[in-house]
Amino acid sequence: MAKRSFLFAFVSFLAWFLFFSSQLWALSLVLEANHKQRYAVFKPSEPISIDVSIYPEESSNVLADWWVAADTSCCGWFWFTTTQGWIQPESPSVGYQGPLVKVEKASVLQEALLPPGSYQVYWGVDKTMNGLLDFDTLSYTSVLFEVTDSPSKLALQHLRDVMDAFHYTFDVYTDLSAAGNHFVMLGRMGTSAAIDPSSRENPQEGATCIKNEFSGISWGGWYFLNGILQGDDVAPEANWGTYPDAGYNLTGARKLTFWARGEHGGERVEFFAFGVGRITGKPYPDSSDKVTLCGLNKSPCFITLSKEWQKYSIDLTGLDLSYVLGGFGWVTSADKNQNTPVVFYLDDIKYQLPRLDEPRFLVSFRLLPQDEPVLINTAFVYDNALALLAFLASGNQDDLRRAKLIGDGFVYALDHDRAFNDGRLRNAYQGGDLILPPGWEPHGKKGTVRMPGWWSEDDKKWYEDKFAVSTHTGNVAWPMIALISLYQKTGEQKYLTAAMRMGEWIEANCRDERGAGGYTGGYEGWEATSNNPQGQTKLLWKSTEHNIDVYVAFMRLYNLTGNPVWKERALHAKGFVEAMWDEAQGHFWTGTGDDGVTINKKTIPVDIQAWAVLALGQEYQQALSWAKDHCQLTDNGFRGFDFNNDLDGVWFEGTAQMVSALKLVGDPEAQTFQKELERAQKEAPNSNGYGLVAASHDNVTTGFDWKYHARLHVGATAWFVFAELGYNPYWDTP
Repeated sequence: MAKRSFLFAFVSFLAWFLFFSSQLWALSLVLEANHKQRYAVFKPSEPISIDVSIYPEESSNVLADWWVAADTSCCGWFWFTTTQGWIQPESPSVGYQGPLVKVEKASVLQEALLPPGSYQVYWGVDKTMNGLLDFDTLSYTSVLFEVTDSPSKLALQHLRDVMDAFHYTFDVYTDLSAAGNHFVMLGRMGTSAAIDPSSRENPQEGATCIKNEFSGISWGGWYFLNGILQGDDVAPEANWGTYPDAGYNLTGARKLTFWARGEHGGERVEFFAFGVGRITGKPYPDSSDKVTLCGLNKSPCFITLSKEWQKYSIDLTGLDLSYVLGGFGWVTSADKNQNTPVVFYLDDIKYQLPRLDEPRFLVSFRLLPQDEPVLINTAFVYDNALALLAFLASGNQDDLRRAKLIGDGFVYALDHDRAFNDGRLRNAYQGGDLILPPGWEPHGKKGTVRMPGWWSEDDKKWYEDKFAVSTHTGNVAWPMIALISLYQKTGEQKYLTAAMRMGEWIEANCRDERGAGGYTGGYEGWEATSNNPQGQTKLLWKSTEHNIDVYVAFMRLYNLTGNPVWKERALHAKGFVEAMWDEAQGHFWTGTGDDGVTINKKTIPVDIQAWAVLALGQEYQQALSWAKDHCQLTDNGFRGFDFNNDLDGVWFEGTAQMVSALKLVGDPEAQTFQKELERAQKEAPNSNGYGLVAASHDNVTTGFDWKYHARLHVGATAWFVFAELGYNPYWDTP
């Protein structure tokens, strides 16, 4: 690497001694490339930094050899040393020799532009200080990354980034209703303070920040509590230590960081965490006493705020974090502020606590700061089934791990819905944590999967979207398909069992004998509660799209199990799809109305034309010709396909679906549209050069009651991966 002038930084390990500590630390090694661990992909134009950390605990001050090495696809092995930087010796070269000490973060590579290729970097220590690699005492970690301009690999990296967005840290607050937020119950202290978590006044990052006001009289503040949620409640109540089993276990968190600024500068405030219920003698208090910026039990600890945003850090070294009720808080008083009112702002409150092996779902859309927050934390199951399949298609071992985490999320959701336990999935769940916090027990059920929604500060109310809480048949079938593919890759029975259970729900609740048969649309609305005694409503219309999905899911179960009931059910769905084929016009109709017989001719979606070819085969390729003749357009400089035939914008997800189908039938125009998608990856509005946005501009209509916008989208990105790889997600085949 050094020979080729790849701009490897010369960074002395001696600088790490700035972080020395006499505390004992758990032996933990952290290695990050551009803040990412394990595996990542970067564009050639993206500067790369590599950082290392160590927390030795019981091994503190043990004399050891320190090693940093890199295996490169271009030039072999390189080793980092304190005196020479990156070198390429004949044998391993030790980086530093000395006692194991705490290192928060040190850079061994800074802002380097690396040529295309693969790089595996290792960071380790061995407890035999002799300048040799002693494997019997060696502890190490590694990160593998690629530098490439491959469109599919960059798109997969976008999916990884979305998946990890809320799991590198344990967030208290980033934006109002963000998927990663915790401790969302705001508990008032005193009577002189007000708080607004939805302020748009110059946030440090993102869409919102927290505006805090103190009247200048007496004292006041707020605690960010976990709270409790019981029965049919839709918002939590405060818990000051009186309720059992309602605290987070944050063991392993090493610091709590936050950003703050004053409205004018000079505001005096104390910031802290923990301590809830301890002074007052409550039966179930925080496991730790209060800690401030000054340290454990060091209060008062008032700081003076600047008018500009500044980052602060609370050291959590040695604290018992096994049961946390109060994740953050602030307090101020009149005597500290010359008896005058003060206003200050908070943002990006986070614990440094990675949780990369937790099952979870990906938030479907990346909103812009000006967007309404309705979808801010929504993870549609359809999008997540596609993400799972995209990770399987990549063939990367770490992506298989990711696919399993999504699959485990589906399996968990089946058994831990807040109301149902009959084999259905909701249309969407919440990104971030999969499971509701401890002490949150809707309808008396513990450990239920989180549902998406958003908080209205104006109404002081939590809202949920009707579509998200509903169950549509196709949104059960797609996770089935994904889990079947995952089962075939892993052999883990739980995925096949879950898929069959979902299939039984579709058969028991949605099978229809009217007209051409098939399966109805599913169920709509909220579950039955005291406030909603009627419960959900059965949808009587039938969708061609849904029945295509059901056909594939059931046929794949038949192929795996040999059980003829799955074949009969598959053909029942296929019969409906075939009945929706219009031979004269050469396309599929969208489905039927509520009577189950009358064909719905108001809208003709492009996706069912592509999906029918992918699911049923080339005998229906005339549908692709119809789509090219009636749904193709150029908009905002991009050539592609609209959702339907009103030609008001390019729908990139549908265009990727068409590319996949056109490739299947050998149509040479597939390459033309694929190149357009690759250009959209780089140039479309609100693109990041990795993922794919949903549409060429905002408000692209569908003919139904939703529209697509130019926002990065998990579903569009996954279909782009399929199109690039020539992968058929229905049958898990190239």
